[in-house]
Amino acid sequence: MGAMKPRIFLLVVCVATFAYAKAMTPAQLAEAVFVDTEVSTNTPPPTCEGDPHHVSFTLEFMGTPSNAVEIAFGIDVNSDGALTPNEAKLVIGWECGAWFIRNENNGVTVAEPATNATGAQTLQVTMRVGRDGLPTSFVVRSGNSPRFVGFASAPPAWLHDCTWNLCRLTARGVDAHDASFLVSAMPDGTTFILR
Repeated sequence: MGAMKPRIFLLVVCVATFAYAKAMTPAQLAEAVFVDTEVSTNTPPPTCEGDPHHVSFTLEFMGTPSNAVEIAFGIDVNSDGALTPNEAKLVIGWECGAWFIRNENNGVTVAEPATNATGAQTLQVTMRVGRDGLPTSFVVRSGNSPRFVGFASAPPAWLHDCTWNLCRLTARGVDAHDASFLVSAMPDGTTFILR
């Protein structure tokens, strides 16, 4: 029996309750041909208006000690529509049984092992952003457990930047993650859901 192939799908929906909202539906990604490969897709993040708002996202997928699922935020410097590793500024996700947040400006990574390295995984992130575009609170939970509590009341400035104009959603590894991405934007906040 052959190895399961990783699959990833992207569905982007911007809720059209206000005039500036728009809908996008990128094509489905092709299924990976080889095991231990990477699949990714890029999508613009919601526009940062500068007013106080909340940004939140939830990652839900099947995690294993040998796969990874992550969201990278950054600036598409060469405007080619693809966020390369050297254009990413912040990466949050799962890698080989642990949750992590990485500041790509200096390479510093904060990681915490998951309670269970195999099975259904959920990470919920809620961040309040002030008028100056800087985060004022950053709350992370994995299931019922708080994560990265050191960032909760005094989040570092590198967790959010209004100049970021692209997100890269990536999954890699031998084990199937059976994930799809739903991204929705609303005037009072932003929600990224990965299932």
